[in-house]
Amino acid sequence: MDAAPQRCLTLIQGPHRLRVAPAAGGRILGWTSDLADGPRDWLTPIDVQEWPAHEWPKGGLFPLAPFSNRIRDARMNWAGREILIQPLRGQAHALHGQAQRMAWNVLDATADRITLEARHPAGEDGWPWAWSLRQIIRLSADGRLDIELALTNDDSQPMPAGLGLHPYFTADGVQARADTDWAHDQELALFPRPNSQSDWRRTPDTWTRFLSGWAGGADIRWPGGPGLRMQARGPLDHLVLHCNAGRYLCVEPATHVCDAVNLAAAGIPGTGLRTLEPEDTLTVGMTLSILA
Repeated sequence: MDAAPQRCLTLIQGPHRLRVAPAAGGRILGWTSDLADGPRDWLTPIDVQEWPAHEWPKGGLFPLAPFSNRIRDARMNWAGREILIQPLRGQAHALHGQAQRMAWNVLDATADRITLEARHPAGEDGWPWAWSLRQIIRLSADGRLDIELALTNDDSQPMPAGLGLHPYFTADGVQARADTDWAHDQELALFPRPNSQSDWRRTPDTWTRFLSGWAGGADIRWPGGPGLRMQARGPLDHLVLHCNAGRYLCVEPATHVCDAVNLAAAGIPGTGLRTLEPEDTLTVGMTLSILA
């Protein structure tokens, strides 16, 4: 895992700058815009001092694959068998998938776009299936950041599959509508229940929400100046909101709820878990646009 400056790529479009570390999980390290009142870091920036990546640096934006959020006790019940997944060091549960700590290959890099690919061999980190993931990152002069993910099952057997995106915003609030809020314990989803809340704020407390039936749009706010509008594409029907002691606000679109594979095995509906057949591809996307 390498996030040294000489290994990173930078996109510059007008007053907007984006830094990407292909060799450290394909992660966006920072996204900054020069606004009328000065520069703004939309994402909590991270630098090489906060690596190695197995320490799970809290910042930037990275893809979640081949699953989102947690798998309880790093044990996955799938097709009648128990599969042990390698957790991050110091973590009790498997967390955010293997893509976040893989070295990605740069397929193409232009003035406004970077195309990356990660290939996971069968069995690595305990995940029995081979898969590949392509990530396209685009930055436009009007301040739009667009990310597309395409996960392909390269194995001969069907595999459980999920995708998501994990940004750490410097924002102080978010508005989003969703039908369902999952009860949870220690950041592990338990069961669905109706949701009526649509406004959440970054507070000094630590809190998490697992939402489903999300319409795909969210407005992310700062105390002053413009905000961001998030718009999801594809089956990103779930949304994770997380505030860690007021340090950042995560707004994470995903295709399934936390621990979906085990909840689905227990017969709980609405998890969003998908089965990806050999050679099939799951594609999602997200656009973040600066609001005037």
